[in-house]
Amino acid sequence: MRRSLELNIRLFYIYRFLRDAQVWIPVWVVFLTVEQGFSLAEVTAADGLYFLATVFLEVPTGAVADRWGRSLSVGLGCLVMVVALGTFAFATTFAVMLASFMLWALAAALMSGADLALLYDSLQAIGREDEYERHAGRGEAAVWIGVAAATSVGGPLAVLTSLRFTVFVGMAVYLVAASVAFLMVEAPHRSASEVVTRYFGNMTQAFRIAWRDEALRWLVAFGGLISGAMGAAMYFVQPLLLDRGVEVGPAFSSLQVVPWLAAALGAFMVASVLRRVGEATVLCVLATGGVAAYVGLATVPTLAAFAFVPVLALLESTIIPLTTGYVNRRVPSEQRATVLSLESLSRGLFIAPLGPLAGAVADREGLPAAFAMLGAALAVGALILGPVWLRAHRRAASVGAPALVSGAEA
Repeated sequence: MRRSLELNIRLFYIYRFLRDAQVWIPVWVVFLTVEQGFSLAEVTAADGLYFLATVFLEVPTGAVADRWGRSLSVGLGCLVMVVALGTFAFATTFAVMLASFMLWALAAALMSGADLALLYDSLQAIGREDEYERHAGRGEAAVWIGVAAATSVGGPLAVLTSLRFTVFVGMAVYLVAASVAFLMVEAPHRSASEVVTRYFGNMTQAFRIAWRDEALRWLVAFGGLISGAMGAAMYFVQPLLLDRGVEVGPAFSSLQVVPWLAAALGAFMVASVLRRVGEATVLCVLATGGVAAYVGLATVPTLAAFAFVPVLALLESTIIPLTTGYVNRRVPSEQRATVLSLESLSRGLFIAPLGPLAGAVADREGLPAAFAMLGAALAVGALILGPVWLRAHRRAASVGAPALVSGAEA
């Protein structure tokens, strides 16, 4: 049994790589808008609903993982993703496209967290749970490697074959990922009834904590605004490249790798930056830098505008480390994970309206207008939520609330 649990660790790395090594990633918006004839407004509307669905599906799918097993949940998620991509490949109406996105959300929720829970359970069963962060970090690195590798290959493959063929390749990769997931053995963990009962109790308590802690409440909203407003730009990366004369192919894919690398750099650097200047300064830089990047995207008429896309990716990637650190220092351990899930909900609530609205503006007025709208939304939201959070944060600090990192009051 010990050998099987140790094998789980290696299989975890392989699964993580395969899950995001999807060659359709750099061409999916092109496929829907150019080949299938959907408008950007329709694509962004469907994806906004996807983000909301993943949030609300977390609870029931988490119960599946706890009741019938993490390995089964991950494997089922991969198989549902195969069906979702199959539906996606032949979507010719909005209803069919939306159905594929809802299946996609179900798949994501089945996979989300179950693999990490299985990793921890496996390490705990063999007395190596203190290695969890190291292995989880390597698993995250495998994700980035998979995304970058697939993105670099997707454009050339689409040229050699077709845009739809890249989706078929993705289906095959998910079948392999499902096989890897089913090879993982289940490790001992708490019973489903205990987990589900505690989950709903924690959820209620988590909402109370987030609502009563004014600084925490406004940070969740502010973080969701920044993440949602900046994340919405990613819908328009592929249309921007096409608009500036870059056809699907090697250059089309290679340019899209740059934002992924920038995001990895931002996530890597944020801890040291926070230690030096604190959360208040970083949040101010994020909002200001994001608005400036959108101004560049809205005003530069050449391909040079693409240089602002990695800036947005780098800035957005710092939000999760910042807000999770804030939560970890203010929330009791039993409610931390649940309070953190509210951040995903906040992001979804912002990106759900912003994405479709920007898509509609892009269809009607052009990409520069869409970027201008997103920049304006970020600016207005930051001017409202930023000062409100900062006042609440300083009030909390004045009465002895837990300090964040060095320089937080700078």
